[in-house]
Amino acid sequence: MFRLKKQMFIVQLLVILVVLSGCGGAEPANTAPTAKPVEEKQVEEVDSGPIELVVWSSDFGLELTEAFEKEHPNVKVIMSDMGWDQELYQNTLNAIQTGNAPDVVVGESYVQRLASEGHLLPLDEVINDLKTDLVPGTYIDSEYEGNVYSIPLFTGVFTLERNCEVVEKAGLDCNSPPTSWDELLEQAKTITEQGEGDYYGYSIQGPTGLSVGSIFRLAVYLEQAGAPICKNSCTEPYFNNPDTIAVLEFIRELNRFTPPGLTLNPDEGQVYTALFEGKSAYQIAGSWHPNWAKDAGCKDCRYSPLPFPDEGEAANKVVGNAVYMVLAQSKHPEMAYEWVKFAASPERQETVFAKSGRLPVSRSALTKLKPEVDEAVNTFIDELLNNPNLAGLPQWRIDPQRTWGVYNELLMDVLTTEKPIGEIIEEAQLNVEKIK
Repeated sequence: MFRLKKQMFIVQLLVILVVLSGCGGAEPANTAPTAKPVEEKQVEEVDSGPIELVVWSSDFGLELTEAFEKEHPNVKVIMSDMGWDQELYQNTLNAIQTGNAPDVVVGESYVQRLASEGHLLPLDEVINDLKTDLVPGTYIDSEYEGNVYSIPLFTGVFTLERNCEVVEKAGLDCNSPPTSWDELLEQAKTITEQGEGDYYGYSIQGPTGLSVGSIFRLAVYLEQAGAPICKNSCTEPYFNNPDTIAVLEFIRELNRFTPPGLTLNPDEGQVYTALFEGKSAYQIAGSWHPNWAKDAGCKDCRYSPLPFPDEGEAANKVVGNAVYMVLAQSKHPEMAYEWVKFAASPERQETVFAKSGRLPVSRSALTKLKPEVDEAVNTFIDELLNNPNLAGLPQWRIDPQRTWGVYNELLMDVLTTEKPIGEIIEEAQLNVEKIK
């Protein structure tokens, strides 16, 4: 159709030129065809081809692309991996500042900060149809001033991981994992003493560099004790919360039973494979650990809910909680909405574990997955389905990287010195308040 219009336009233009050539006295300015620019624009719009939806995502986004394009034949998804955490955040800011933001970006942190700066579009209408089936902890940190600004894709939580060969070598019953902090400390101490330098009771990842891996895991203990390190909807640091003192003392004591040098090893992989190799008995594990343990050769690694303090409660942190956000600069916001809704739909959620090894965010998909997986994976699924206290990390408003840097320094002092915890947290609060 558009080719025919173009041909007719050319014929009409030639006719006009012929007529003008026969009217020598006519002024060109009075006879120029004013419709030409409009007609050319119309032809360009018709000839522009499919919509190009730019998505910054992880590998699982590639799995979604083929199915999405099949349902939307007028869309071509342009998928790019732009890193994770701080690298991804900085790339997103750079793209926004240059006016080249993608339509959709994946992430885990920084949702509230991007929303507060006006860089995201609210997704309430998109998530309303899905909310009743989503695990609440997977999107609660996406809320800002009453609106939801991201939709989860896949998620994870923590459990207590144990190497039964080590536990039993120390004379303990691996069928009865610790359920309280006191029991964990007691077992870690016994295993370390029995190991005589060959194996130890507990592995702790220390706060090396700018990594938040240590913070994520140790934050579970803070959550269990009801001792937040943040205030004002968890957007401002409260590092000197006196309720955190008992938690940090517990973590310091646990660290005494960690293999020497492991806490400060900057290689996260080496920290956690120490347990798989029989050098440690217990550690906090993410939901990707069961497959990792098998691949690393652990013959009898098992999982149980995390122990909590006598005066605390069961609680957990969502981790590896990938979410999709729609940028305010999106050139195709309606199609971007379709993408994020598609990713969280029950049909797509049922493919998450098989395609990525990560856990789905919908209750229906998790429930359907239970009979298909082993006891280890079921331990993590049960946490998502049944733990009433699932939370994410704080959403710092001011310079998250430097703020976490201060908290890493706090943890370093806890784990490597004998300074009173009260002094450490007060010093950290003073330092974080200097960040502007």
